[in-house]
Amino acid sequence: MQDEYGVQGAYVILAISAGIYLILKPLIRYLLRRRLMELGQWNEESLRQLDDDNDRPTDNLKWGLILLFFGLGLILVAFLPYSYESSLPYGIVAVSTALGFLLYYAIVSQQNS
Repeated sequence: MQDEYGVQGAYVILAISAGIYLILKPLIRYLLRRRLMELGQWNEESLRQLDDDNDRPTDNLKWGLILLFFGLGLILVAFLPYSYESSLPYGIVAVSTALGFLLYYAIVSQQNS
């Protein structure tokens, strides 16, 4: 009976964790801004640093490439013959995800120069 709910339980835990994160992040940001104002440390530089986290246009590109290459690695693993004791699938997925990171880095460094 417990084996039936293993993956579903993981999804529920993941969804709850993501929800808690999405609720707490704006609250913590608000508390930080309020505390900076109370201490008199609020200026344009601190405002820019706090707002830079959400305003990067390449964040969506980064996560899109990472998920794309992660998925391609999983698809590749599905077609390769391997034994269950082998660590080959983990290596393929890790390498394909790393290729996504490297492609993102190449695109961003080309845009900055």
